[in-house]
Parts: sequence; structure tokens; C-alpha cells
Amino acid sequence: MTHYVALGDSISIDDYPQRETGRAGLGAASLFYRNDDELWPEFAGRDLATLRPGTTFVNLTADGATTDDVLRVQLPSLSERDIVTVTAGGNDILLGLIEGLIERVERIVQRLESSLVFLGTVYDPSDGTNTLYGERLDREAKWLAQFNDAIRNIAASRKHVRLIDIHRHFLGHGISVPQRQRWYWDELIFEPNARGASEVRRLWLDALP
Repeated sequence: MTHYVALGDSISIDDYPQRETGRAGLGAASLFYRNDDELWPEFAGRDLATLRPGTTFVNLTADGATTDDVLRVQLPSLSERDIVTVTAGGNDILLGLIEGLIERVERIVQRLESSLVFLGTVYDPSDGTNTLYGERLDREAKWLAQFNDAIRNIAASRKHVRLIDIHRHFLGHGISVPQRQRWYWDELIFEPNARGASEVRRLWLDALP
């Protein structure tokens, strides 16, 4: 039996895809566990529930969660876990909680050393323009680049961690393209839409051993 636990922020939750579509269970973590075959037929038979029958699923992700929330709230709730997905850091950057950010991620990864950890970078809905809603975010963009480089280094240096490069995969699907082609929620571009959630799930599936 495989025990799958999702940790982190709104990149993984069901809320925004459900607001867009009116359908439940379309967040990245939920789709990784059990696909919606009607909406996403290309992934039929490609989910943990099918590939690893008997898999359990615990979703501890939360809207607005920071790396500190993962450490202090989500991680202490864990018991059994074999596969853990982690999407965190974006809210830290938006809130300016930069001091100790990389150290917090390293502590998360260290505490999960007995699990296979899928560690995600953070996407950039500005598509490298550093501008959202008419506001320049050059400082935040610098933090984002530094954080994502650190995530790549952390994953490369630890055998139990798989890099999930959400940032690289999502480039070109933000404000640089028409709204219908974006992987972000129309009402708040910091959040994934249903397609975005499915694309995060795609990366997790591709990383499965």
C-alpha cells in the first residue's frame, strides 16, 4: 500500500479549479490521486488510485499556506507517508517572508527523508515581465529566481527528492498569452485554473518511478 500526502499551498488545492468549473476534485493533488476521466480523458488510468491500487490520500494543503505553515501545522499532522508532494514558497515571496525561506524548505525536506518527495518550484504568472495588475514586482521577481534556483539545488543534492519544475513548465502560459490560453485563474492570476492544476499533476506523474 502507498500512502500519498499533499503538503503546501494553493498550487495544490481544489478551490480555484472548482470555482472555475463547478466541479469538485480538480486540484493538482486530487487529480494526482484520482483523475476526472470525463474532463481529462488523456489521463484516464494514470493516477495513483489506478497505478497503485490501495493508495491512501491525505490532502493537508491550504490556501495561503507558507513554508512556516508546512513546518508548524501540516508536517506535525503526518503519520504514514510514502509519496509527498510539496508546493510552497510563493506566499512567502508575496508576503516578503524571505529571511530563512530556503532554510525552512531544507528542514521540510530533511523531515521527509524517509519519503519520496516531489518538490516544486514556484511559477511566474508574469511570464518574466515582472509586472502584474499594472504593478512592477522586480524585487519579488529577484526573490523568485533565487528561490527557484535553491529548490533546484536542493532537489539535485538529495536522493529522496524529485524536482518538479513548475516554474519552467508554466512559462508562456501567463499574461503573455490570451486569457483562454492561460493556466491561471481568470479572477486572480496568482492561482491555478483547472488546466493549471492538471499540468502540475502531469509533472508529478512524469516524476513517478
